[in-house]
Amino acid sequence: MPMPSSLATQRRVLGRTGLAVSPIGLGCSGFWGHRRFAEDAAAAVVAHALARGVNLLDTGHNYSGFHAEPRLGRILRPLLARYPRESLVISSKGGTLTGQAGISGAEQRDFSASAIVASCEASLRNLGLEYLDIYQLHGASEHDINDDLLDALQRLRDRGLIRHTGINTHSASTLRWMIAHPDAFDVVLLDYNALQQDRAPLIDQLHAAGIGVLAGTVLAQGHLLPARRRLPRLADAWYLARAWLKPSSRQLMRSASAMRRALASLQGQTPAQSAFAYVLQHPGVASGILGTTRPGNLDEVLDTDLDALGSAGRAQLAAVFGDGSGSPSH
Repeated sequence: MPMPSSLATQRRVLGRTGLAVSPIGLGCSGFWGHRRFAEDAAAAVVAHALARGVNLLDTGHNYSGFHAEPRLGRILRPLLARYPRESLVISSKGGTLTGQAGISGAEQRDFSASAIVASCEASLRNLGLEYLDIYQLHGASEHDINDDLLDALQRLRDRGLIRHTGINTHSASTLRWMIAHPDAFDVVLLDYNALQQDRAPLIDQLHAAGIGVLAGTVLAQGHLLPARRRLPRLADAWYLARAWLKPSSRQLMRSASAMRRALASLQGQTPAQSAFAYVLQHPGVASGILGTTRPGNLDEVLDTDLDALGSAGRAQLAAVFGDGSGSPSH
C-alpha cells in the first residue's frame, strides 16, 4: 500500500463549519456509480482514497441515475469499522429529480420544503447513515430560497440529520446572493479551474464571509487533460460522451485548447497536478473534488506538490486566460 502523501494527510478548515477536510475530496458520482462499472472496482477507489488520507466524500441523491448513494452506502458499511464516522466528512445533495447530471441541459428540480426533507431522509437511508455532515441544495438559485425552505433545513439540523447546509451552484448570481446573505448557508460547491479564473474574487468574498468553499470541475470535466492516444475504456468513453453532450461541458471544451497546452508546458508536474495546484493555492478553497474510476488517477492528484506551481507558472496561466482563452463564468 502506498505511503500517504503530505497533501493527502493535510486538513483544511471548511469555513465557519469547523470541519477539517482533506484538500482532495472524492466525488462519488458519474460513471463511478454507474451499474456498468463493477461495484468492487468502485469500492476499491473509495477504500484507496481513505487509506491515502482522504476524508471528504461528496455524492448526490440523483447522481449516476440515482445509484450513487446506495452504492456508496454499501461500500461504506464495512469501511466504517476501520474509519470512525466522526473522522469522515460526508456530503450529499437534494433537489434535482433527473438522474443524468444535466446532460440534456434540462434539469427537473423541486426545492419545496417537503421535497427537500423527503430527499434528505431518503439520502440517509441510501447511505445507511444517521447524519450528513453537509447537505447541499443541488443547483438551487437565489429564486428558490425562501423562509419555508430555510425553516425546513433548520428542522433537519434540529433533528440531528444534518450538521451544515450548502448550495452546489455554477451560477455567479447565486454566489453573489450567498455573499449578500452570509448566514443562510455554511458551504458552497462551485466550479473553479484554470478556465474559470474569474471565480477568484467571488471565492475571496465567500471565504471572508465565513462560507466554506469546495471546488468542483477542477479539471474542467477533463478538458484540461491531454487527449488519450489509446482506445478508451468504457468509463473513459462515458466521460467523453458527457463532455460532448453536456452544455456546460461543451462551453469549457471550446475554450480549453490553449489552456491545455499551457498546463502541459509547465515543468515538474503532470497537467492534472498543475490544475489542482492552481485551484488549491487559493486560500479560500478548502478542498478540490476529484471524480475518478481509477486509483492511479487519485494517486496522481494526491501526490500534487502545491509549491511546484510557482509565480511564473501562475502568470502563464493567467496570461492565457486573459487572452480570451478562458471561459468566463456566468
